[in-house]
Amino acid sequence: MILALAVTAVRAEDLRTLFTGMPDSIMPALTRSDRMDFLDYMDSGMKARVRNKLGGESVMTQFEENMLTVVTSGAGRMDMVLFRMKNGSNLICIVNTVTAKYDDSRLSFYTENWNPVAAADLIELPVFDDYLTKEALKNDSLSLFKKKSVLRLQAVTPLDGALEFRYTSLDDLGQDADKYRSWFKPAPIRYNWNGKKFKRK
Repeated sequence: MILALAVTAVRAEDLRTLFTGMPDSIMPALTRSDRMDFLDYMDSGMKARVRNKLGGESVMTQFEENMLTVVTSGAGRMDMVLFRMKNGSNLICIVNTVTAKYDDSRLSFYTENWNPVAAADLIELPVFDDYLTKEALKNDSLSLFKKKSVLRLQAVTPLDGALEFRYTSLDDLGQDADKYRSWFKPAPIRYNWNGKKFKRK
C-alpha cells in the first residue's frame, strides 16, 4: 500500500481576529473592548474613535483586508499589517510612529500567536549611506556632515507586500537643511516581502 504524504497549509488568522486578540501590552493605552469598538464603528460606517486609558482620543483611520491604522494620540500612530508567510500563516508587522516634529518609526514583528520575531531575521534595515546620493558620497565634507546628522529618525510606511523607509532627520539641522537636501535620494527605500524575508528593491 502506498501512503501519500500531503503537506497541509496553515490556516491564517484574519486581521480582525488578530487585532482584537492582540496583547494589551502592545497597545497599552487601549483595551480589547476598545479595539472591538473600533471595528464595530468601522462596520457601521461611523467615525471609529474611542477614549483611551490616558484620557485622550484614539481614532482608527484605516481598516482593510491586511492593514489597519490607529492614530493613538496627538503625536502617535500605529500601523498593523499582515504579510503572508510561505507556510500560509501571517507575519504580523507593527509600526509605531511618533508623529511629533519629525516622524520616527519603530518596527516589531510577531507570529499569529503574538510571539516576537527578531527583526534581524527578516530585514536588513537601511543605514545612513543608503539614503545618500552620489553627490554626497563623493563630497569631501561628508564625514563632517555625518557628525551633525547621524541616522536617528526614519519613517516607515507599510504597503501591500512591502515596507518603505524615509529619512526624516534632515530638517533637524534647521537652516542648514536646504544646503544638504540634494545629498538625499528623494524616493523612499522599498523592501518587498517574498514570503520569508524583506528584500531591498
